[in-house]
Amino acid sequence: MQGTSDPHHGSPSVELAAPRARGGRVGVWLVVAAAVALGLGLSVRVKQALTKRERVAAERAETQARSSEAAPQKVVQPVPTTWVPRIDLTGTLKPWRDAAVGFETSGRLVRIAVSAGDRVVAGQELAVLDASRAAAQVGQAESQVAAAQANLALAQDNERRTQSLALAKSIPDAQVEQARQQVALAKAQLEGAMASAKLAKTGALLMSISAPFSGIVTKAPTGIGSVVNAGVPLVSLEDTSRFRLSASLGEDDVPRVSVGSEVSVVYRDRVVRASVIALVPSLDQATRRAPVEIEVPNPKGELLAWSFVRAQIVGGGQVKGFRLPAAARRPGSQDEVVVVRQGKAAITKAAFAVDTDGSLVVERGLSEADDVLVSPNPDIADGDAVTVAR
Repeated sequence: MQGTSDPHHGSPSVELAAPRARGGRVGVWLVVAAAVALGLGLSVRVKQALTKRERVAAERAETQARSSEAAPQKVVQPVPTTWVPRIDLTGTLKPWRDAAVGFETSGRLVRIAVSAGDRVVAGQELAVLDASRAAAQVGQAESQVAAAQANLALAQDNERRTQSLALAKSIPDAQVEQARQQVALAKAQLEGAMASAKLAKTGALLMSISAPFSGIVTKAPTGIGSVVNAGVPLVSLEDTSRFRLSASLGEDDVPRVSVGSEVSVVYRDRVVRASVIALVPSLDQATRRAPVEIEVPNPKGELLAWSFVRAQIVGGGQVKGFRLPAAARRPGSQDEVVVVRQGKAAITKAAFAVDTDGSLVVERGLSEADDVLVSPNPDIADGDAVTVAR
């Protein structure tokens, strides 16, 4: 039989291996074909999904267009008006003056004359250092002054006697000159001693600190005995008889404000009348705004320092413009409205302010003949078709 051939002969084994090789090649081709089919299927699905998405977007746009055409939208025309500009600001009430007072010299604290919350007047003593060493230095300096004065008196007496003897030709003129130099030296020594005494007395005055202005103590030490260093703040003072409100103005608002402009400051449930005291006619490079300083009086002490407040500056003179309802502002914007021109939307920038009743007062960017949409759709874009309700 052929199946039992001698193993040394290769023909029977070749006939048995050939079918396995052909079967392996067929399997590989089947895998490749399946992969290609899967790729083609995925490509078709992706293309179908994209086509469906585009169709849905087109239908949505068409629906919005029909809705826009089917629902006429209200428009208004700017109404000429005159108004007094009012500029809204926010800021913090800072004390008119504040200071952190400390000693100019080091020493041991022996007395504290004030506590936090005390009201003080200018020149009132706040705290004292141990002045025993300073007093001794003053005494030593005064003794040196007395000794220098005595030496000067002796030198002057010697000069007078020497001059008398020189006139009598009893001594040479060189001794007279020597006596004069001793007087000059004694005068210089006296001046040095007096300067040292003045310095010592000044140092003794540095042993206490006083209030540089009238105000309220906001911080003070509570115990004595500690050694304080020169220049370290010890007592803090604030002058709250009036406040300083620092704010800034936009470029368009600067011409409307001047020194002396009236300001209304809203503090809790009351309105305080204030005024502009300084205006810097230059824009900050970072913010593009001009700094302004406002003085806020506090005669009754009812306002608290560092309070956050709202303020409104009343601009000088009446300004011509156009008035629009508050709903004309494009949602999500600060300075845009939507104007309808030939049935198309045109997003337009306009310089306007909000009046006390909430309406918009436009100064630039619109004309009296413009049709402005009321309550425009936030998603409206330039060129969108708009049906106007007449």
